[in-house]
Formats: sequence, structure tokens, C-alpha cells
Amino acid sequence: MHRFSRMHLSPEAAMGRLDVIDLEEKSKLAEGISLIAVIDHRRDYLAAGYPSMFSYCRERLHMSEDRALKRIQVARAALKFPEVFECLADGRLSVSTAALLAPKLELETASDLLAMAAFKTRQEILRLLAERSRPVAVSVTTAEAAEGPTVQDTSGSHAPGHVNSLADLCAPAMDVAPQDLSASERTGHSRRGRVTQSEKGGYDVRLSITDEEHDVLRRATALLGHAVPSGDPALVIARALKHYLAHLEKQRFGTKPGAAAAGNGRHIPKPLRRLVFERDGGRCAFVGADGHRCEATRRLEVDHITPIAHGGMTEPGNLRLLCRAHNQYEAERVMGKEHVQEKRELAQRARAHAKAAAHASRAKVRDAATQVRHDDLYEGLRGLGYDVATARRGAGLVDTMPEAPLESCMRAALSLLARPLILRSERLARCSA
Repeated sequence: MHRFSRMHLSPEAAMGRLDVIDLEEKSKLAEGISLIAVIDHRRDYLAAGYPSMFSYCRERLHMSEDRALKRIQVARAALKFPEVFECLADGRLSVSTAALLAPKLELETASDLLAMAAFKTRQEILRLLAERSRPVAVSVTTAEAAEGPTVQDTSGSHAPGHVNSLADLCAPAMDVAPQDLSASERTGHSRRGRVTQSEKGGYDVRLSITDEEHDVLRRATALLGHAVPSGDPALVIARALKHYLAHLEKQRFGTKPGAAAAGNGRHIPKPLRRLVFERDGGRCAFVGADGHRCEATRRLEVDHITPIAHGGMTEPGNLRLLCRAHNQYEAERVMGKEHVQEKRELAQRARAHAKAAAHASRAKVRDAATQVRHDDLYEGLRGLGYDVATARRGAGLVDTMPEAPLESCMRAALSLLARPLILRSERLARCSA
């Protein structure tokens, strides 16, 4: 008889014992969610060698991606609304149903919403949420007609709302306003692509691209017609990534390895950056107290082990790769959290002042007639297909040609904007020769 055999128990004893274990399991689940909330809020995962709470759950606790996402989402919501912990502990909510409610909880309505969702299934909660926010997307089948409408779940398998994508979890929150976004970035911050391991070997990549990106892919496929006659997007993208990788390495490390001489002050020469990157294996070098090394390979920064302010030198022995989260953590540990926060705020204010000054220097005081010509030139360039920034740059020529007619300004703008293409054509012609 194995140690988990309970065949000797009477039906009443077996069901009673199961009730006790079920209650204990739910209580332990609520306690586990509360510990995730504490570790996430205090960023304790950094000292353990993990760049984010998501990495901690995936790598240390061996959770699946979906399980980690939902637990972190629920933990963050429960930290604001502690009643969620009680709902988890007594079984009124599961992690999945709590994750559905998390982005909808508000201070005024949280208690009522939690009460209405108690002991409801995922489908019932979806219907509840849909009824509270019109319009409602419903999908009714014949078999389900007798039970009422079924709300279509369009949220995907992961927890919606507060945690929209892996990007929200794989990097600490930044107190920096988002910069001007491109058209493709403005379409949404949610994840538009996913890489999964294929059962047949290799990886499956699924992408959702904009019309502009599709046009770029189509043009690249046409230009590669001689090398990739099948037009297979996978081969086209693979070739593009190889070229782009070479461009990124050149941009960050220079064209050749070269001699890794010591830098001057805070400046780190590209050959020295390459040496540190290759030495650390392109991976964060932070090691936790238990010997775990951070596995982050994104958003890496070259860090001075002994800060310049404390007499550190810019030389290989005093440099290491750190992910952004651990770089900030080390700065706060060595320099003090208040000092780092003060420096960060000063830098943000300085950037804001510099941006305002640059904008003021570019802004010209135009009279009514010049402003009309500027707007007409801008609209004309936009009508020819130029993007907003390029059209503004071309329209700015009216300030340097105050007496010239609009037609002359348009010819000058087109000549200016076409100049890079002409130079590129000349370089290509020389290379072909």
C-alpha cells in the first residue's frame, strides 16, 4: 500500500479530510499571493539575482508564464484591495477569476464587485463584467441558448489590465514619460508577436504587423527575389535580422575589436565595451547572496563596480555588465537611495529644460502671411507622402526664405529632402563601379 492510499477511510472521514485540506490549500494560496505582493513591492527579487518578479516566479519557483502573470497581477491588485486575499483564502475567488477582476477594481466599487463575483465561474464573471460595461460582445450557440448568453472572452489566456504584456513584468517601472512614438508603436503597447518552441524542432514566430510594416516586408521580399525566389517571409526576416544584428554591434561596439584601452572618466570606449560584453557573455553579471547569477540579456548597461565618484577607474577590472534593474539597485545600495533619487530627479529636470530650450530656439515668431505659407507648405509635403517630422523640417524653410513665393519654397524643400537619397544613389553607383 502506498503512502497516499486512503482507502481505509470511511466516506464521511474522506470527505471531511478533503474539506480540511481544501481550506488549507486555499489559505496557503492566499498567503503565497501575499508573499508575491511583498517581494514584488519591495523588489526583494533584485538582491536574489533576478531582474523582475516575473523572472523570479519563472526561474526560481518554476511557474509557467501564464501562472506567473496571473499571480503577479492578483498580488498587485490585492495589495491595493486586501479583501482580495480573503476572497482567495475562503474560495470565493480563484486566481483566474481574481485576475479577471483585477483591472476592474476601483476604490468606490471594489467591495460590491467582489461580492457579486463570489463563487462565480469564469464565464459568469465575464458576463458580469460585460453587463457593467456596454457594449457587450456575446456569442450564443444552440446548445447554450437555454443557459443564457455566453460572453466571448477576448482577453487571451493571460491576465488583462494592470499587466498587459511581458514587457510590464520584465523591467522595473520607470518614472519617465514615454517619448514620441512611431506610427507602429502608437497602435498599442500590447504584445504583437510571440515566439514558441515548435514540436518539430525550431521555433514558431507569430507576428501582427501594421500596413506600413507589411509594405516594408513586401518591398524587401521583392528586392530579394533573386536570392529568395520562394518569397518565404521566414527567410526574408532571417536575412534582415542578420544585417540588423551587424548594424547594432557596429553601433554599440565599433567596427573592429581593437585594443581595449582604459577610458577617460565616465566615457567607455567602444572596444572596451566589446571586451566587457564578451567577457561577461552578454549577460547581467549580478550574483545574489545564494550564488544565483541574473540571467537577463536585455537592457544591459556597462557599470562601474567602484563608482567614479568614489575613485573608480574606467578599466576592464572595474567594469561589468548589469541589467538596468540591477544597475539601479547597485547604485542605490552603494550611493544611497535618497542620493540616487535626487540625482535622477535633477537629471530629469535638466533634460526637460534642455528640451524646452531647444523647442524655444526652433520656434520662430512668424507674421500671419508667413504662417499661412508655412502651413500650406507643410500640407503640400504631407500630401506628397512625407511623414510629420520630415514635413515640418521642410516647411521650416519659409523662415529662411521670407520673401520667396510658395513655389520656390516647395522646390527648395523637395531639393533638401531628396538630398540624402541622391547622395545614397551616388554612393551605390560608386560601389557598383
